[in-house]
Amino acid sequence: MHGKENRHRTPDQSLGPFFPTRLRAAASTDLTTIDGANAPPQGEVIEVTGRILNLDGEPVRGARLNIWQANSLGRYRHDNDRNRAPLDPNFNGYARIRSNDDGSYAIKTIKPGAYPVGPKWMRPPHIHFEVQGRYERLVTQMYFPGEALNERDRLLAAALRPELLVAAEVTSQQSLRRVLSFDIVLVRG
Repeated sequence: MHGKENRHRTPDQSLGPFFPTRLRAAASTDLTTIDGANAPPQGEVIEVTGRILNLDGEPVRGARLNIWQANSLGRYRHDNDRNRAPLDPNFNGYARIRSNDDGSYAIKTIKPGAYPVGPKWMRPPHIHFEVQGRYERLVTQMYFPGEALNERDRLLAAALRPELLVAAEVTSQQSLRRVLSFDIVLVRG
């Protein structure tokens, strides 16, 4: 295990105006399937994997993760989202899962789209995470590598260590889809 000097707490990010309040969270790690859907969701299917760790590199077992995101066109399934992009009837973009004994988690979802926040600001694609460990709660966002909008995003730029919020691309022979790795580090877990 590595010492604290090599590991940093994942930066806080805004809970955002679109935290799911009326949606029923998927109890599955597969956000691409919802009850009653008659087709798959629009967009690129991806996998996000990672571990929930403390600063000592120890796994945080059974951490509760709320995960939510916009659809592939940049629209959240939320009453307050005024984006004119259409909703995807086959995607609700919200799941509630727990980390495994080794602190790992994995989801299958779609890559969210960018969306306008104001006349001169587009949010880059990102996924929200609320992590509740035994001792602490963290709200953060995962960004995608290589996105041009990352460089101009005000929330990402305001983070103490923005590089910790950008997922790593994983080369996988087993998966036919894009796989990203995003570890989340809490202080104590």
